[in-house]
Amino acid sequence: MAEGKKTLINNSGKDITVTLFIRDGDSPRDEGGHESYDLSASAPGNELEVIYVGDAGSLGYVYLNALLAEWAEGANMVGVSRRVVTRSDAWDDLLNTNDTVTIDSLTAGQLDATGSN
Repeated sequence: MAEGKKTLINNSGKDITVTLFIRDGDSPRDEGGHESYDLSASAPGNELEVIYVGDAGSLGYVYLNALLAEWAEGANMVGVSRRVVTRSDAWDDLLNTNDTVTIDSLTAGQLDATGSN
């Protein structure tokens, strides 16, 4: 097992639970485990550094397959996710070539995020 590390930033204005879905190796078809983190919109800097564990791909890195954000709206829990379909597509690159993932906005059915190093 190897470790991956990301900084998650919550600019959505919502208190969210973020679940990272970890890839088992190189292929997006190979699902590994998942890990969840609470990320308050009011936390200092709205950010959290996370370390997740999985099987390394051919370059020795642990890759992510998806991100799920969940939050309360009134008496309901709402969630939205984005999943990698193909290696090197825009979402795969955002999750796996950046040290920081910023969740910019969330609505039911829409998760907007950016990546940076």
